[in-house]
Amino acid sequence: MLSAVKVLAILKDLKAQPLDQEAQAIIDQYAANKPDMNDVYKQAFIALYEHYEDGMQKAAVATFGLNAFQAKKILYKKDRVRLFRKHNIDFNAIEHAESIHTLGLIFNNLEYEGQVTEALAAAIPEWEVGAPLNDLEKVYKELAPQCVIHYAAMLDALSAAVN
Repeated sequence: MLSAVKVLAILKDLKAQPLDQEAQAIIDQYAANKPDMNDVYKQAFIALYEHYEDGMQKAAVATFGLNAFQAKKILYKKDRVRLFRKHNIDFNAIEHAESIHTLGLIFNNLEYEGQVTEALAAAIPEWEVGAPLNDLEKVYKELAPQCVIHYAAMLDALSAAVN
């Protein structure tokens, strides 16, 4: 188990790295070339999600002293919620937690289904079940800032738990 000082330093370093930096770099790089922007935003969503999962996992491992098995399980929403609750943190009450859930749904749909599922249509009402994922730029511009806020709030909640 790491000392509180080391855990807080890890959390501070994670917070200093903008969650959407890599995703924004993808958008900036390809926007100038004007390819299919839906494809650009697919890549941006994937980068945003992967950065969130990586950072959240590192933060939880440091804060809670997780082993490798526990670190993999925390990537599942129900296990994440349960682990945070065990440490007196209500994950779902962290600002914009629903946005992270929606980000996960989009990521899974981009990786596996490629079309709107019922859960995703419920989260983004302008999308219809069975339709391809479209208007990704609009959805990204609404969702990404909320995910950035959630990430910082989640790291703050973990820091508070260490103190």
